[in-house]
Amino acid sequence: MGSDYTEDLKNVLLDKELNRMLTITEAAELLGVSCSSLRRYANERKIKAYRVGSGGHRRFRKRDVLEYLESNSAY
Repeated sequence: MGSDYTEDLKNVLLDKELNRMLTITEAAELLGVSCSSLRRYANERKIKAYRVGSGGHRRFRKRDVLEYLESNSAY
């Protein structure tokens, strides 16, 4: 198993983690905002939300949450 295999495996695992779907609570905690604020951001299309299940619960892709965090940080 060479270095290329290890690097490929790292990339696959990173991609899988970044594409993981988060609940509204998980995403709100990651952003440091309330669930209500995150719902508002999603309604205003500031962050992409995916509706799942018969109840239409929101899920957020971790990649999108991190991109939102990066583009809206005060630093």
